[in-house]
Amino acid sequence: MKFETLGLSSPILNAITECGYLQLTQVQEKVIPLAFEGKDIMACAQTGTGKTASFALPVLEKLSAENIDKPTLRALVMTPTRELAIQVCENIQKYSQFLPLKTLAVYGGANMNPQRKGVEQGVDILVATPGRLFDIIGQFNLDLSSVTTLVVDEADRMLDLGFVRDIEKVKRLIAPSHQTMLFSATYSDAVKQLAEKMLNEPQWVNVAENTTASTVVQEVYRVDKRRKAELLSELVGRHNWRQVLVFASTKESAEYLLQELKLDGIAAGVFHGDKTQGARNRVLEDFKAGKLRVLVATDVAARGLDIQALPLVINLELPFLAEDYVHRIGRTGRAGLSGRAISFVSPSDDEMLAEIEALIGQTLPVSVAPGYEEGAPLPGRYREAPASTAKVTKWSYKAPKDRAIGKSSGKSRESQAQPRQTPSRAGKYAKDKSAQGANAPAGNGFNQAKPKSPSANRSGFGASRGNKPK
Repeated sequence: MKFETLGLSSPILNAITECGYLQLTQVQEKVIPLAFEGKDIMACAQTGTGKTASFALPVLEKLSAENIDKPTLRALVMTPTRELAIQVCENIQKYSQFLPLKTLAVYGGANMNPQRKGVEQGVDILVATPGRLFDIIGQFNLDLSSVTTLVVDEADRMLDLGFVRDIEKVKRLIAPSHQTMLFSATYSDAVKQLAEKMLNEPQWVNVAENTTASTVVQEVYRVDKRRKAELLSELVGRHNWRQVLVFASTKESAEYLLQELKLDGIAAGVFHGDKTQGARNRVLEDFKAGKLRVLVATDVAARGLDIQALPLVINLELPFLAEDYVHRIGRTGRAGLSGRAISFVSPSDDEMLAEIEALIGQTLPVSVAPGYEEGAPLPGRYREAPASTAKVTKWSYKAPKDRAIGKSSGKSRESQAQPRQTPSRAGKYAKDKSAQGANAPAGNGFNQAKPKSPSANRSGFGASRGNKPK
């Protein structure tokens, strides 16, 4: 089905053509007509299937038809993360490039003054994270009474992060007569409960027959927990992978893995909640530009990152919640392109793997990399590092019983990162490998022992290379 059949105005159709869109996706085909009718909508669709356009195009058509001379805030889009706010704002700006409408994103982790000035100068569509939105409301008396369209993107993540009461407060601040649209990539009982509570006679749209895109090939690699970092470096080097998004479960694990990759000469960066927005933007741009081969991220990156034609996602550690697996691998295989997702699984991960397979309705194929078979001799540096015997907490893809709607546990799922010092050393997969030789400066030789890390390996995988026998 083509966009021309929807009755969209010429400026919007021209913008869609500029974006290279040809056919409506399934979610767009079902949501857009309902949105034109002003219905409240609860839509569930796979990540990367065009959810943003499904709500943005009707909103733009509605606002452009109102013929208001100056920018007036009439549509509010709420997102759980900064990255998603930026991405949604950029997409709406593309769709409205031939319209006299202004869209602005406000989010934490960045200077508030430019955002405040942008709001004061006038805006038609505001994309916001809850925290920054209420900062601006509280400090600068932002008036939402003219907002007639409210969109909540990634509703399941909003629920996880305890933002439900913020949404309820927003609904009291906007125009009494308004349209609300909720979008989610997963369709848990908690999300359904949220929709029933906040929507008026909602139209239910569920096009996520499988919760992961069919364009993504998923597989599991069995590996000893202590050797996950080693296996990752070996695979990146052996297959010459150039763009790999790797997920770790904690900030500490992400920082530890970053140092291990650098020691092996692999250009890598890290992306997590302790990084400033500027640092996150820079490392993301370097990754997109091909300056970094590996981007190590926590689940803060699973929502909102849109990396064009990303070929591969690796779960070095499985997530704490099965739903986050869906969002992680949703970074690849987007817009109909093919993708690949590999999960490194040790025996302690089996319960979480079972939860994930139950959620996605699939049994993932399992393989073992040569040399990493169970019972294979461990390299010397691992022999004194016992496998983790920590008790594994079972997580359910259903809402926990003790989580009431609108309440947050208040606990961060990412521990504090404690990056260890990086020795100056070229690794075995460095591009300038041939340059190393007799004339190489002292301290960069391949046979030089790696100095002992100033912090113990507490990442949960790998062994501190400081324990490697001399």
